[in-house]
Amino acid sequence: MLIVFLVFLLFGCGPASESKIARPASAQAIAAGNIAHGRDLFMGYAHFQNDGPPCMGCHSVGENGILGGGAMGPDLTNVTEKKSQTDIVSILTSDGVAISPVMDPIFAEHPLTESEQADVIAFLNASVGQPETDKEWLVIGLSLVGFVGAVLVLGFLYRNRLRGVRRALVNKAQKELL
Repeated sequence: MLIVFLVFLLFGCGPASESKIARPASAQAIAAGNIAHGRDLFMGYAHFQNDGPPCMGCHSVGENGILGGGAMGPDLTNVTEKKSQTDIVSILTSDGVAISPVMDPIFAEHPLTESEQADVIAFLNASVGQPETDKEWLVIGLSLVGFVGAVLVLGFLYRNRLRGVRRALVNKAQKELL
């Protein structure tokens, strides 16, 4: 019996693994979506029920966030004017491989619930008309200011680090020259 069980496990005939399947949000659910909760989910202030990453890690929307969102994915500010509701639901249910092959492996194991889809879509609908912002220069500027600040602090802290050794070497060299 043990050998049969091992054979089944080795060849994939064992018990089926539980796969999480996202049900697409209905038009009624989307119409009833909570914009504030959708913003919290998008920004990462609230966690998705199945532990998916926040959208802001790769995307940005309008003027949300001090430093904006991620730059890996497209800016989603006016996405609901560019894509149909069906396309957006397809992307959020992780079956939109043809539309977003990058998101499918991420959310295949962490699908959004129907209410989470509705809330995120409501938030995206509310972002229509906001200006797209590019805060990349702000991030670069803050990084440069931090680098210069670190160099100045380290320079101040280590300004006298080897003076005693150098002074002795210079004195020895001067005596040898005389």
